Amino acid sequence: MSARDGRKPDDRRGHGAMALESAWAEAEQFNQKVNQLYGEGKFDAAIPFAERALAIAEDAFGSHHPMVATGLNNLASLHEAKGDYVKAEPILQRALTIFEETLGPEDHNVATALNNLARVYHSKGDSSKSESLHRRALAIQERALGPDHVDVGESLNNLATICLAKKDHATAERYIQRALTIWEKALGPAHPYVALALRHLALVYKARGDYTEAEPLYQRVLSIEERVLGPHHPRLAGSLLGFATLRSQRGDHVAAEPLQQRALAIREKALGPDHPDVADALQQLARVYQALGQHAKAVDRLGRAVAIQNRNAAILLNTGSDEQKQAYMSTLRGSTDQAISSHVQAAPHAEEAKRLALGVILNRKGRVLDAMTDSFAALRHSLAPSDRGRLEELRSISAEYSALVYRKPARMTRGEYRARFLRLAAERHELEADISRRSAELRGDLRPLTIDEVRAAIPEGATLVEFFVYAPFDTDTWSYRVGEPRYVAYVLHRNGEIAWADLGPAAPIHAAVTRLRQALSRRAAGPGPVGARGTAREFLSHAEPFVDPRPAARDLDALVMQPIRRLLGSGRRILLSPDGFLNLVPFGVLVDEDGHYLVERYALTYLASGRDLLRLGTSVPSRQGPVVVAAPDYDTARGATPAGQAGTRRQRSADARGMRFSPLHFAANEGRTISTKLPGSRYLTGALATTDAVKALAGPRVLHIATHGFFLPDLPALHMSPSSDLDPLPKLAIMENALLRSGIALAGANRGHDEEGDGLLTALEVSQLDLVGTKLVVLSACMTGVGKVRIGDGVYGLRRAMVMAGAETQVMSLWSVDDAATRELMEAYYDRLLAGCGRSEAMRLGQLEMLDRPDRAHPYYWASFIVSGSDAPLAE
Repeated sequence: MSARDGRKPDDRRGHGAMALESAWAEAEQFNQKVNQLYGEGKFDAAIPFAERALAIAEDAFGSHHPMVATGLNNLASLHEAKGDYVKAEPILQRALTIFEETLGPEDHNVATALNNLARVYHSKGDSSKSESLHRRALAIQERALGPDHVDVGESLNNLATICLAKKDHATAERYIQRALTIWEKALGPAHPYVALALRHLALVYKARGDYTEAEPLYQRVLSIEERVLGPHHPRLAGSLLGFATLRSQRGDHVAAEPLQQRALAIREKALGPDHPDVADALQQLARVYQALGQHAKAVDRLGRAVAIQNRNAAILLNTGSDEQKQAYMSTLRGSTDQAISSHVQAAPHAEEAKRLALGVILNRKGRVLDAMTDSFAALRHSLAPSDRGRLEELRSISAEYSALVYRKPARMTRGEYRARFLRLAAERHELEADISRRSAELRGDLRPLTIDEVRAAIPEGATLVEFFVYAPFDTDTWSYRVGEPRYVAYVLHRNGEIAWADLGPAAPIHAAVTRLRQALSRRAAGPGPVGARGTAREFLSHAEPFVDPRPAARDLDALVMQPIRRLLGSGRRILLSPDGFLNLVPFGVLVDEDGHYLVERYALTYLASGRDLLRLGTSVPSRQGPVVVAAPDYDTARGATPAGQAGTRRQRSADARGMRFSPLHFAANEGRTISTKLPGSRYLTGALATTDAVKALAGPRVLHIATHGFFLPDLPALHMSPSSDLDPLPKLAIMENALLRSGIALAGANRGHDEEGDGLLTALEVSQLDLVGTKLVVLSACMTGVGKVRIGDGVYGLRRAMVMAGAETQVMSLWSVDDAATRELMEAYYDRLLAGCGRSEAMRLGQLEMLDRPDRAHPYYWASFIVSGSDAPLAE
């Protein structure tokens, strides 16, 4: 834990050599006490001594001295051991900076701080960053201390932990064996460090199924730790849990239970009731009870674990960037899957198991989106100029970052390009983390919510359907069947019991989704299909006839909607919260047992999670009138010289790799018509429909954008530019940040990256628009509702970006739409919207009108657009 700085103080600050020597000795005495208590697992008792040592060092040597960094390192290590990663991270970052600037980047104290900071990142789920820091620490220690130093063994052991988490067992074993050799030689065979290496080696053997080799290792580990650390040390609890898991994997759950109970008792006493390690012990004990058939006990222990994790998540989601929040929530995936498995597989008739499963979904599904949305909203509402200034900085950096992803400026060398790109990426992460921290001070913790709170927010006559993909837990192999996910659906009414249905394996559902999406967009070689009497309405054949989507639509309905149809009751207003690939399905096009499209029977509204209903229940006044952006001049922006003639495609999409966008004549008519329908609206078209104009908006009541959209799905084959000078960094950025994969084209988009801007507005930039108070955003373009699907966290693309920007309702498309048909649908939508229909019902009626027309009856024309968010009437 402790950094060790042997440099003696000097008297350059005028205190005198004796005073400084005395302060140094006193601080060292406190630091030694900290190390003693840390080794004993008495973290709370050690914190006052660490704080005292730090105060002495700062008073004697100033705020930027190695002795201060040592004190910071020790204090942070205690917070990390207590599971308080929010406190530990900034303290360690400060310690690392001081060590690097005062002792140089190759000092062994730098390596100590790096290892400690890496452990914090690992606990928060950021394994990539953690591994990078551990590798840097190892390299420093090997150069500064030699390859056989005890501290080198610690770095090797840390890297082995990362490899174990990645299931790279061969590499983990090499690191562990080397650490074990170093520690046994330097410290002897009975040292706690040796026991730690042996425990990790046992984990490798367990993962391989070599239980015979693992068991004696655990017995040796427990013997060493009991004798040297004592029977109540938290490290012993970890070894007990590992040994208990081995027992369970061998089928001896009865022998596992007392080991689990003892480990839990040790952790609760040593670490406190809310520590993440206590939740881990409870979660493992719940598995044992489930295997023993003691389901009530299993649900109770797992419920306690989930409550601890949710409270800690509420704190940790107030920190970090979007990506860091995602990484942390991924660490909770195991308990989420376990909660659903405990209900669906083990106790399908138990009310408490059902409530636990749905409660976990409501508190975790889409939680990162909630946290980011709340962070931006809190700062937009802040009156402090510094808070608003940080948002503007983030907006500016995101714009430049997005532009560099797609086109390298001609006058920039490859080296300059790489340097700027990496700098902007780092600055964006730092700004997002700072915004999260600032907003936390304004809004408070993101507390967990209850099922009853969500139930109370369901509108009268509406029904909430929560779909979820989970990995079932297999008590025979004692592992999650991650490669065999399943779907479950929970149905919640404003009144009545929670209903649910097990929808079965995900693979056939995903295959059915793929077949349906292909049928909805693919042309057929033969004549167009004809509907049967009394079934989904007929549509005419064309010169390029379509594939009949109804068989595929019926197949998918049979898998996901038919099992819950009776649970919906008589209501016709359905609030859908899809998961996985169901996010890419327009449910209105599914065909029921009677041959009817669901749009004929239900008004469907999409939500990221049922938790959205609480946020949508609070309406914020608009600050501007409606704004319509339509038919940008892709070759010109603000009077710039045209870049050349575009193509003639009439779908509202373009392949962003080629970056050529054709004029959309029907979009111009659509924009003019809708602008006249919306009183007091502002109309931006041609060269005036720029990215700057859209970014300058501040809470317009309605924002309608009719233009080209783009989405990049096939990243491995991506080629952004024919220039051989293009760096591979943009491809990596797009793979890592899905908000860069989609966007819309505005004025000047065909000009490329020049002094007039690039004319592209990525989803990353859209997420930072100020749309708080905007009642409705309509993206009348292709594929604006698609993006990268993340299980449990929705679609990363324009749909997510508009929510983060603050829009109440988003209307978006799921495939490439027809220009003329889209204009007709949008005009019909606004007619009904302005007549007082709800935002979803207005879309449904417009779609039904097209369905009645033989030349528009194919779902390709009317089914692409979905309504997400509030379904209330537009009138305020």
